[in-house]
Amino acid sequence: MLTLHGRARSNYYNAVKAVLIEKGLEFTEVKEPVPPTPEYLKLSPMAKVPCLVTDQGPLTETTAILDYLEDTCPEVPLRPADPYERAKFSEINKSLELYVEWVARQGYGVLRGEETTDAEKAYVAKHLAQAVEAIPSLTSFDPWVFGDTFTYADIFCYFMLVYARHSARIHAEIDLLDAVGATDWFARIEARESMQRVLADAAAYEP
Repeated sequence: MLTLHGRARSNYYNAVKAVLIEKGLEFTEVKEPVPPTPEYLKLSPMAKVPCLVTDQGPLTETTAILDYLEDTCPEVPLRPADPYERAKFSEINKSLELYVEWVARQGYGVLRGEETTDAEKAYVAKHLAQAVEAIPSLTSFDPWVFGDTFTYADIFCYFMLVYARHSARIHAEIDLLDAVGATDWFARIEARESMQRVLADAAAYEP
């Protein structure tokens, strides 16, 4: 049995959870508090969320977990098989993570009612403006991130954008979904049964 440790407000946790559901895998969830407990640090020494405990041991880092699920549950493929396509697939995922999510994250404090410094605002505005120019060269979100085939990139990229779009609007006056042509795609993802379950659980989550 797989056990998913973390918190349902984490976009990374929810990306793994949605893929588990899409693949029809059985799993249990364990809510981890902040700060991390000594027991959790034994599973995830860097205190990363999520952590997936498998029969062979724990795994952290979201894309590593997603690739593990792909390798161990190939019956429901959510990743390209061709080596070049797989590399492009990884390129898209990593680009959304590094140049959108991690940039926008510098301003996530405002989503918790905290003040954002002028330096943080300037950083978010500058680097998100660069990102929205580049992302359309990687994907058109039509109808999915990787063309005609739904993959785990759709789930992962959704969760790279779900909080980032608010930071982009507040700090850079950018409609992030519109800027990268992802508005219709975003709605298609949210309509999936797996995502509706994950988002409902996140909305009901109590720390």
